Amino acid sequence: MKIPHKLQNLMIGRFFINFLILIACAYPAFVGAESIHLEEYDISRYPKVELKLRAGKGVSLDQEILTVSEQKENRARRVGPLKIHRPEGTRPIHIYLITQMTNSFDHNVQATEILKTIVERADSADRFSFVFFTDDVFFSKDDLSKSDALKEAKVPGGKSNRNTSANLDYVFQKISPRLKETDYILTLFYDQDLIPSNEAQNGEYTPNIPIQVLSFPSNGGKFLVKRYGGTFYSLNSPDFRTQVFGDLDYFRKEPWSLVYESPFQDEWQFQGSGNLEVELETKNSRRLSFSYDLPFRTRLLVFLLHPSIFLPSFTFLLVLTLVALIVVLKKGKKQNPEGTVSPEERLHTIEFEQDAYRKMYGNQYQLVYSEEDRIETERAAPVALKEFEQGESYEKATLVFKEGRNPGKQYSLSRAETNIGNSDLCDLVLYEQSVSKNHARIRKVRNRYIIYDLVSESGTFLNGKKILRPRILYDFDEIGIGKALLVFRGK
Repeated sequence: MKIPHKLQNLMIGRFFINFLILIACAYPAFVGAESIHLEEYDISRYPKVELKLRAGKGVSLDQEILTVSEQKENRARRVGPLKIHRPEGTRPIHIYLITQMTNSFDHNVQATEILKTIVERADSADRFSFVFFTDDVFFSKDDLSKSDALKEAKVPGGKSNRNTSANLDYVFQKISPRLKETDYILTLFYDQDLIPSNEAQNGEYTPNIPIQVLSFPSNGGKFLVKRYGGTFYSLNSPDFRTQVFGDLDYFRKEPWSLVYESPFQDEWQFQGSGNLEVELETKNSRRLSFSYDLPFRTRLLVFLLHPSIFLPSFTFLLVLTLVALIVVLKKGKKQNPEGTVSPEERLHTIEFEQDAYRKMYGNQYQLVYSEEDRIETERAAPVALKEFEQGESYEKATLVFKEGRNPGKQYSLSRAETNIGNSDLCDLVLYEQSVSKNHARIRKVRNRYIIYDLVSESGTFLNGKKILRPRILYDFDEIGIGKALLVFRGK
């Protein structure tokens, strides 16, 4: 029987592709055939860098001869020494089970049983995602707990799979954005004639995540695990379940921790890029390459803490601080003690206050200063003797803002005299409308508190009435100054 010319070409092409795949699987130095994978890295303690590495089941990294080098701006330097260990314990993992639906009842039942067994053997803290595919059909059930996964672990029937390669391309195109380096991926399919697509051969499925394959023996399946550093499990093997469970238990262990000091820690400046390329190589010439970008804040901190920069800067700041402290202390000795007023300031205050009260009460008013707690009891005195003696005495007093910009704020009347106004030179500054620069004053005389209006433009109010002379303050008196309302509290 004569075979048509087109069919002959198709058969020859198919044979040639399978032959190339077979050669690639058998070639030990195949690009991407790695048994070491990087899960994550930590540069938060730079210049100390920590790599979390996952190795194949038969690889013990503390027994391997490892070399690490960093490259910055076309300059490569070898790293050393390396500290590597594997922490004890296990961790929860996320298991992706990518399953092909077929038109074979037996295959679907077998796949369902495999999924259920994997879920039942997993830890309670593990998470699961099911991805089911066939020709023109794709659906997933994502991030399930163990109890929910047991309910959803059922493979529905599907159409025949005439283009498994394109279907796998579509599956990984959909799920790859949410895959993490710590995820375990197991692909279950029944197509023995699988020919990986160009996307699969170029490593576009998962750049740094192994893909495990469970299927009948085929060159395409073995090609995928070789390309992505995974493991092939044959459905024909009677103990493939034991192999899968053993690898899952090993995958669940904590990754290896490799710590080293960056050789470029002394060469960071303000300008330039913070990109560093890292290459890890084993004695078997297996290579792992990645890059990290050092943030500007970290580069700046490393630069400032370098001894050649930090020590001179710290010495300069220390000397500058000591000089400023000496200047402040010398200036403080020239000033009066806290709470006192210089004779010049006192004279100015007397003249200002006498002028204000002459305008209020006429020339008959004369304020006499002698002792701090003395109050004149003659006609010229601002408060009558009887009114003064009947006034309530308080050891301490406080003004509470009732209305204004800062309601609830308290001001302690701890001084013998408290000046109130909108000038920064006042003791109590009120940035309110209608408040004069020197608006009012509260003086403490023998534990009595007396309020004075300093001839302000809008006046000073006590309990709603404008005061025309100094008045004794009592507990809960309300003082109105501009838009501010203060409550006097005596203790």
